[in-house]
Amino acid sequence: MLLKWNNLKLVFAVGLCAFGLSLHGESTLEETVSTLEQWVETERKLSEVSSQWEADKSSMQNLLDIYGEEIISLSKVIEDAEKDTSAAEVLRSDLIEQDAMVKKLEAKVVEGIAEAERQLAALEVMLPQPLQEELSTLFKAIPKKGEGSKLSIGQRIQPIVAILTQVQKFNQVVTKVDEFREFEAGRNVQTETIYFGLGGAFYVDQANENAGIGVPGPDGWQWKADNGLIESVRAFVDIYSGTQQAQYINLPVSVK
Repeated sequence: MLLKWNNLKLVFAVGLCAFGLSLHGESTLEETVSTLEQWVETERKLSEVSSQWEADKSSMQNLLDIYGEEIISLSKVIEDAEKDTSAAEVLRSDLIEQDAMVKKLEAKVVEGIAEAERQLAALEVMLPQPLQEELSTLFKAIPKKGEGSKLSIGQRIQPIVAILTQVQKFNQVVTKVDEFREFEAGRNVQTETIYFGLGGAFYVDQANENAGIGVPGPDGWQWKADNGLIESVRAFVDIYSGTQQAQYINLPVSVK
């Protein structure tokens, strides 16, 4: 269609040229020919621009389609990111709540540990002297009353558990201990003491001259001499040591 329209314009231009020639002569012909050439060149450039525009238009449309797809893809990414952000915020809120619960529980655990430490400190003086000496290092790891502690919960629990384990073990068995006792006039004599767990104890010296009984008290063990127990306690010690055959031994027991 464009070519046909151009041909018509060309015929019209030629007609004008012929008409001008007949009227004005040779000079007019030259001017007309020049004008015609300019007009043809202009038409050619317009045709090139039109063709180039059609090609550019197609490329631009392709770019617009690509950018449109990119926009859709980015919109999906943003939407997913917003969903992830919301989920992360919910998770963060849950973690903050859990952290608060853990700190609250930790405070209760620390309070319980402090109470256990206070009770153990009171228990120490009620333990038999040999057991106190055995556990002295562990008791030193327990904070004194009114003192704080920089140790972790795990570090504070360890000595508590170790002390209770050893005390329970001692309380479940009969234990023989060699120790010195002070008698009249500051005389120290080696004795053999039999502890029946934490319930009570009996002692007798190697010369079978002194014997007695011990019981736990709030301020420590209380010992009472009773030489009437020499024979019975000596027999029990020898049976325990394996130097005498087993037999029934009568010993006084106080139940409170």
